[in-house]
Amino acid sequence: MNKIGLRHRLEDHLRGTAELARRFAAPFLFSELAWWTGLVHDGGKAWCAWQDKLLLVEPTNGRVGLDHKSFGVQLARQFGLRPVEWAVAGHHGGLTCEDEVDDLFGRSDADEARLRSGPWADVERRLRLAVPEIFERPPMLPADFAPGADRLRQEFLVRFLFSCLVDADVLDTQAHRESVEPRIGRDLDAPGLLKRFLERRAKYLRKRMPGALDGWREEVFAAALRVAEQEPGIFRLTAPTGTAKTIAAAGFALKHAAKYGKRRVIVAVPFITITEQNAVVYQRLLDPEDMAAERVVLEHHSQVEMGDEDQSNSHHSWRRLAAENWDAPFVVTTTVQLFESLFGRTQSQARKLHRIANSVLVLDEVQAMPHRLLSQIADALRILSERFGVTVLLSSATQPELRELNPLRDLRSTEIVSNPKAMFDACRRVRYEWRHSRRLTLADVAAEALAHPQALLVVNTVRDARNMFLALRRLAGDGVTILHLSTAMCPAHRRKVLDTVRRLLEAGDRVLLASTSLVEAGVDLDFPVAFRAISPPESMAQVAGRCNREGNLGDQGGLVVIFDPADGGQPRSYKTQIEVAQEYFGPGKAKPEDITALRKYFPELYRTLGIEDLGSVAKTIEKNRSRWDFRAVADGPVTQAGTTKRNRELAFRMIIDDTVPAVVPYPDPIAMQTIKQCLDRLRSPQADMKAIRLLQPYIITLRRDTAQERAVFHQLDPVVGDLLEWRGDYDDGYGVVLEPRTDDFIL
Repeated sequence: MNKIGLRHRLEDHLRGTAELARRFAAPFLFSELAWWTGLVHDGGKAWCAWQDKLLLVEPTNGRVGLDHKSFGVQLARQFGLRPVEWAVAGHHGGLTCEDEVDDLFGRSDADEARLRSGPWADVERRLRLAVPEIFERPPMLPADFAPGADRLRQEFLVRFLFSCLVDADVLDTQAHRESVEPRIGRDLDAPGLLKRFLERRAKYLRKRMPGALDGWREEVFAAALRVAEQEPGIFRLTAPTGTAKTIAAAGFALKHAAKYGKRRVIVAVPFITITEQNAVVYQRLLDPEDMAAERVVLEHHSQVEMGDEDQSNSHHSWRRLAAENWDAPFVVTTTVQLFESLFGRTQSQARKLHRIANSVLVLDEVQAMPHRLLSQIADALRILSERFGVTVLLSSATQPELRELNPLRDLRSTEIVSNPKAMFDACRRVRYEWRHSRRLTLADVAAEALAHPQALLVVNTVRDARNMFLALRRLAGDGVTILHLSTAMCPAHRRKVLDTVRRLLEAGDRVLLASTSLVEAGVDLDFPVAFRAISPPESMAQVAGRCNREGNLGDQGGLVVIFDPADGGQPRSYKTQIEVAQEYFGPGKAKPEDITALRKYFPELYRTLGIEDLGSVAKTIEKNRSRWDFRAVADGPVTQAGTTKRNRELAFRMIIDDTVPAVVPYPDPIAMQTIKQCLDRLRSPQADMKAIRLLQPYIITLRRDTAQERAVFHQLDPVVGDLLEWRGDYDDGYGVVLEPRTDDFIL
């Protein structure tokens, strides 16, 4: 019932869902199939027993608990509409697999005959009177599903059909409850937003101080606008760090969308810190100045919990609703959110998928995507480009060679910067020194770094960053500020450190920063000297992008020192990458950002890692996709026939480790008060889930297995869901340290 007590008539819900689904599927030409899917999805609710049980549980708002899906599944098979079977079967529990869909027909011929002649025969009689168009106008199966057609493309079409259904189902139900029309946001007004974007960018440039790289930034931006006129497809923006690729990518996306009628722009980046940073930039350039007007830019990532916002605040209400299904003109998200939605199976993951069709998709810092999944990521880009009208832009200073992978091998990709090598040569701002004659300790490197007034030191693990920070602090004299940055610190702490670093750098004061790799991509810092523990070339090049970033140090340029710490660690994945890289990069060889060397390195790395070999994670996912086994793709294949245990290492998971969030006692008076108040609200009998948003700046992420260890477990208290409270120490220099573990435990 809605808020004034009127029941939602079944035929009204079926038709309302069908019309919304038809509208959502229009951009990929599945309107009629989606319409019919909406008509049949809840058809089984016409069963008398279902309606009787509904009246019984209505006062308590309980679950009916009787099957209503199998009617629509069976009807879809009767008409030969196999994609509809999967969509209807999954519209409450998520997409499944062939065996589970077939289970809705009964486990024997007798069961199936009973279902067809029993309750569903009664349902059909009722629906022929109430919704006759179900039987009068069944759609034709689209040509995409002809025998011998691309099974992987079909699998994505099933996902997008499912997306249209579940989003339409939710919106129609919400609209009835609120006695309003279904909320459908505006598509992108690309011409109008492009005009606003160009005007505000020009205004910003007039106010800022000129820099040595301004000419190159303008060249990259002009190239982006020029190439945006070309036909939709796959594009690459390969340009040095500091050349304003973030702004150029948005210019390309808006200009291209204006010319080709794209419905929205979606920008995906690998790190939440960059998501937040980029969203602020785009909001300043695109959102209306009138705060009462509907926003343009939506920031949505996996750590933002969209609770029940104060409905009196129209901006908050818009953000909550739009984030559920990306119903916004310009979306800034993470690659985790994007690709785990594309390869996931739940309703909440799938709702947003249909919004991707006929959009411009920008993948920023594309070099940071996990190697083991690259082949399947590339296949997703192929299908989105070929079948769903998506224009893809791959942006990076260290562009990976995705076009060398099988899915993209035969697709043309267009370079925005026509001669990136020449630009990299002209924009070279640093010189490299390799400390390879002997292995230095972290303390040795700290001592050398202290000879410089300002220096950035980047290491490979959380533990190494803490140890480097402690060594610097122990060796430093008066008048030197020593700071630390890692994921052992909560976001509020990291932001405070970055603000302090920028202020000290600008003032010319002495400052040294010890950090993990989180400082590398997209963080706007400009040190004269950087030290980097040996790592893959794309990582070393990104650190170089934080050195002499503005190009103001003259012919000498900045200094980047590469060292191999005798007492340092590194992620397991680095070993092979570094071994392959040593063939191309190092003393007397290419520099880490060398375009020619990177184009040789990446394909060799893919071959060495065997990411497209039989038995690889990507090949296993591909095999399960071809079977339309959505459960195996998202959760992993079963480990043994007859069991329910699944191998999650063979699932599509952007982050392998299971993690849990933990609130930390950030030592700031205002923060401590906020944390206490929010935890009290969450632990109350009527948990106020809005408090989770206020806690976001004070949450770190722990590996689940670490959180379950005895020494750690006793310092963690449950709050709500899987949210924990850390009762142990929190250092105002380096955050949380969990002992006695010696490896890294924080993501």
